[in-house]
Amino acid sequence: MKMEKYYILVSEGVTDCSFLEAVLEKMLHYLPCRNVKDLPLLFREMIGQYPAVSGELKRQDSPVFYHKDKIGIAVKQANGCDNIPLKVGALAYLIDKLDVYEDFGGFIIFCDTDLKTKDEIKDSFARKWKENDIGFHDECLIIYGHAMPCYIHFFPSDGIGAVEKLLLECTEISYPALYREAQRYADVFMTDEYSKIRKECWASDERIQTFYADKVQLGAVSSVLKPDRPVRFTIKDKIIRSKFGEAYLKRPEFKKLYDFLTNLLV
Repeated sequence: MKMEKYYILVSEGVTDCSFLEAVLEKMLHYLPCRNVKDLPLLFREMIGQYPAVSGELKRQDSPVFYHKDKIGIAVKQANGCDNIPLKVGALAYLIDKLDVYEDFGGFIIFCDTDLKTKDEIKDSFARKWKENDIGFHDECLIIYGHAMPCYIHFFPSDGIGAVEKLLLECTEISYPALYREAQRYADVFMTDEYSKIRKECWASDERIQTFYADKVQLGAVSSVLKPDRPVRFTIKDKIIRSKFGEAYLKRPEFKKLYDFLTNLLV
């Protein structure tokens, strides 16, 4: 297996990355890479070291790698939206160090808008890249005079929100009865009786509380479908299912994501 073009997908958290991995596997038919020997040098350099090797007693993060035909993809977690420019910037310098511009298809960034606008997020990214001597213009990062494609997709495409809402739309298709029961469960905690708990444990901003209600609903779904596993396994193994692909594509946000990926990954 020889990869002639490769991309790096960067997203903020476990939920986002798990969703993207599920879409790659179930909808776009990418296969996980099983052997490090099959990876291009750039991907091998992205693999974290075990503490015994690195000497650091903390988790060393490694991406998940996929391939189809001659295209390779690395899915990288940034651990927060604010960390995305730092992760992408470090990888951009790695690409320059290895001089693999020709084979690199680009960065594909996925970001929840939460309470911000697209322009606010893009401006924030551009400022942080500029601090590290990296330019950002017309969907390209500029480093040492070289241009690297850098595309950004937002959840949702309009307005505010987070990826859990899109996952719940998929759940409504895959498991409609469970979706409704989990929604009733989450609705209980949005009543006045739980106002104090929401402010203490979720957020004081009521708009953010609605995002957490989606997380609660998704967590309830996961506790039924995969009671002994974290949510990320539920997303990849149960919520996104190939047989419901046509139904997912009727949901506008899912269709925009699907089109965005299929148009870029060529």
